Amino acid sequence: MKALVLEEIKNLHLVDREMPVCDDDHNADEVLLKVNYCSVCRTDAKMWFQGQRDLVLPRVLGHEICGQKLDSKEQYVVWPARVCNKCSNCRNGVENLCSNLQIMGFHRDGGFAQYVKVPKESLIRVPETVPAEIACMTELLSSAVNAVEQVGLQKDQNVLIFGGGPAGLMLGLACKFFGAIPFIVEKDHKKRGRVQPFCKSADIHLSDDEIEKEGFFERFDVVINAAPYSDILSEGILRLNVGGKFCLFSGFIKNVNLPSDLLNEVHYRQLTIIGAYGSTKRQMVVALKILEANTQSIGLLIDKIIGLESVPLVLPEILQGQALKYVVDLQKGEVFGN
Repeated sequence: MKALVLEEIKNLHLVDREMPVCDDDHNADEVLLKVNYCSVCRTDAKMWFQGQRDLVLPRVLGHEICGQKLDSKEQYVVWPARVCNKCSNCRNGVENLCSNLQIMGFHRDGGFAQYVKVPKESLIRVPETVPAEIACMTELLSSAVNAVEQVGLQKDQNVLIFGGGPAGLMLGLACKFFGAIPFIVEKDHKKRGRVQPFCKSADIHLSDDEIEKEGFFERFDVVINAAPYSDILSEGILRLNVGGKFCLFSGFIKNVNLPSDLLNEVHYRQLTIIGAYGSTKRQMVVALKILEANTQSIGLLIDKIIGLESVPLVLPEILQGQALKYVVDLQKGEVFGN
């Protein structure tokens, strides 16, 4: 089978390797999945370029997967975590923070291969109304669901989202699902033009950084960063209403230094800063429902469906923030090694 392996940082190779083998035992906890589509995440590009805390090399990247079991035509998305179900986090329903967490494409081989071993409990069936090339974006949307749940988002609250890339747009959809009012700030004029059709289709307001001059809110109940720039934290704190919440959704690319006057803002106005990482399987199920109701809008995010051999060519573009979503068709072209 074909597989794309990250041997070391910036060293990505398309190889011919043996198909994974699952235990023949009927009660085995893993199943072999034929990967039909796997979308390319900005995290994949970052891992290729600089590595990541949880990345174990060599590795087949790819964690936004849609495929099918060999004995079925039904499509499944994959919750990419394998957890112990024993630690306190698992017992308390936050298995995305499992003490023994293993993530596909990070600790274990992921979806940039034609076949992959997947825990049976990680499979979520895709409704027939959802095309497989769109369904593979469920995982990203589930991370957005986790973020809005972390801040306890309420109906009619207004939310400021910094960043108009795929993550920011998915956050907008999640906010809409919970009855909140999202406003996405994207300062790059070219990107704003690219995502405008999506925002119009999903009824999400998109702006540059001058929201208050357009007659909208000057301060917000919730601020979420879907961009990695360190100055967003300072700006976001100043944009919050009394008792507001800032959700750290995207990691920062530089050190963040908060002056005492901003820390005092947190103190005197009882602000909350909270993190969000990954998602639970339950949140994947919620995300799939949101996706099913917004299939047409989400389809507007696909730049192009590509073959596995083209992934190294698009990673720099993704890393620079110039792309939305490239989706890899794993069964496209010649299949060799089987």
